[in-house]
Order: sequence, then C-alpha cells, then structure tokens
Amino acid sequence: MVNHEMRVEAEDLEGAIEKGLEELDLHTKDEMEWEVVSEGEERVELKVWKKESEKIKLVKDEVNTFLEKLGTSGSIEIEQEDDKLYINIRTKDMDGLLIGKSGRNLESLQHLLSRIIHGRDNSIDLTIDIAGYRRKKEHTLQIRATAFAEEVKRSHREFIFEPLPPSLRRAVHIAISKVEGVRTYTIGETDLKKVVISPSRKKDS
Repeated sequence: MVNHEMRVEAEDLEGAIEKGLEELDLHTKDEMEWEVVSEGEERVELKVWKKESEKIKLVKDEVNTFLEKLGTSGSIEIEQEDDKLYINIRTKDMDGLLIGKSGRNLESLQHLLSRIIHGRDNSIDLTIDIAGYRRKKEHTLQIRATAFAEEVKRSHREFIFEPLPPSLRRAVHIAISKVEGVRTYTIGETDLKKVVISPSRKKDS
C-alpha cells in the first residue's frame, strides 16, 4: 500500500531516522518523510512513511478534484506494482452510483479519469476501482472461467460469457491461459464484447 505509516523509536533523532529507513526498506532520507511524535531526553518516537512520487501525488490531486466536482469526498488507496497504479476509491455516499449496473459506470469512470490524468502525464498506467468492486468481480470471473474451461474440455463444446468490458475480458483471458486444452477468443462489435472459451485446436501433424 502506498504511503503506509509506521512508528519507530530510538535514543535520538538520527537513530530513529535510520531505523525508519530500515523498516521501510529505503536507502536515503530523500525517500522518506517523518513526523516527530514524542521527544524526550532518552527516547525519540517518529511516525515515518515513504515519500510519494510525483505521479502518485498527481493522481490523488486529480481524483480528489473529480470527487469534489461530484459533490462528494472519500478515501483513495493506491497500490503500485512496477509502473502500474491500482487506485481504489471509497466515497462517503456514491459508491453504488459510481459502480453502476454491472459495473458500467465504473468503466466510464475508468475511461474519464484515465483521459484526465493522461492529459497531465500520459506515462501513467492506472486501473480505477470503487470499493474493491473490480477486484472482487475479476476474482469471481476467473473462478467461473476455470470451472467452465473444465466443462469445455469434457464436452468439447464452446462456452460464451456474457458481454464484458475490456478489463474483465482480460481477467478471463488470463485465467484461461493457465488451463491446458482450451483457448479464448472474443466476439462482438461494441465495447462490451463476449469471451468464448473453446477447445484448443489440434496441431497439424
């Protein structure tokens, strides 16, 4: 989790800073921010956290501005893996509305916020989620896909998923790529295309 805070203690400020760097697995003071919680003659306690990158600050600013324009506020959790950012937004009163029926509003939100943020920095690769909906949906779809793949292998008959947005189609493709004997392809003309699970083609002898 980005900007995870922790508390450290040492005999003096420099010792507490060094301990903070060690606990956060950082190398220099420039990578860490801290706040003095208490300072006595023999003990210093600090609250320490990793310094946010400029990209993460930009994303938080843009998302907060967007929520303010909607007339709400909330928390923003950001996880970073390599160069990809996963942004999970929890609002006080609009989670259901922002997700929408079958996640359709969430897909529109993904597109809109991506355009806004890419207008400031097009190198940011981000996924928008609301209250963890996308991750839960992806997990459920992958379980279903694996089960349907076994049925396709048994029956040698294709299975066609309901129309899905791009991010959820990707979750199905990833799940099926780990199963031998089946393959996936996509059909449809709109953004909500269908993923087909099909028996693998036999290699030419």
